[in-house]
Amino acid sequence: MNKLNVWTLAALLAIAGCGKESPPAASGNAEAPAPESTAAAEAPAAAAPATQPEAGSRDGEKIEATVSVTSPIASAVAATTPAPPKGDLGRWKQGVNFTAYPVAQPVGTPPGKVEVVEGFWYGCGHCYSLEPRIEAWEKSKPDWIVLRRLPVIWNDVTREDARLFYTIEGLGLTGKLHAEVFREIHARHRPITVIKGGRVDKAATEKAAREFLVANGVSAADFEKQYRTFSTENKLRQAENASRRYLLDHTPMFVVHGKYLTDAEMAGGLDQLFQLVGDLAAREHDAN
Repeated sequence: MNKLNVWTLAALLAIAGCGKESPPAASGNAEAPAPESTAAAEAPAAAAPATQPEAGSRDGEKIEATVSVTSPIASAVAATTPAPPKGDLGRWKQGVNFTAYPVAQPVGTPPGKVEVVEGFWYGCGHCYSLEPRIEAWEKSKPDWIVLRRLPVIWNDVTREDARLFYTIEGLGLTGKLHAEVFREIHARHRPITVIKGGRVDKAATEKAAREFLVANGVSAADFEKQYRTFSTENKLRQAENASRRYLLDHTPMFVVHGKYLTDAEMAGGLDQLFQLVGDLAAREHDAN
């Protein structure tokens, strides 16, 4: 399927709600469907080895096909990229519990630190269910692990949800309001991204986002300073590119130090997921 059709179909899927989620009722001023806030079941046994994740093959929110391919230049770089560290990973198997990228992706952490990226979407019920576990893990993880949240961007719906995330981040309120957005959408069934006539209504979405943030202590003036600024637009472009480079075809997914991709199903469950992420991060930390 060509990229145009993939992105077109991706937009339709995100609007309808992806994966195994069913849309909850929308609030009076927002017509966007949102996945039902059911807790994610523990993932089934790991799949057969694969060189890269199969689009739509994992539990969670997903799109139809992988949205990025390795270019000839990237392939040439891969040929000269050092092999991953060969530390003991015990029971974890490459191609079963995690995928190693053919080309290591850039990281934003200094030497001695290991970056862990969570690819998420506010409309994802599995991400909502996982958020308390991530918050607990973030408090208990070693100081040398740096957690970075990445809102995936597949289409206009996910773009506007990502815009809300970067607005909150720009206000310095991620710790206070990130989980609150999930609760607003999935527990209170009040979608913030508004869909009308099969398209995102940007004016209504901006109004809903402003009302949500003002209700949570943000001034209207501070909202305006972040919502459609150059800085926010630049972050959105970077997030869209990262979603492609990391091959994030569903949510939630985790990228460890730009080298390894995994999720709950590949790991064998939620408890195993955080153990695996920790072990992969330790492997990279020991190699530095």
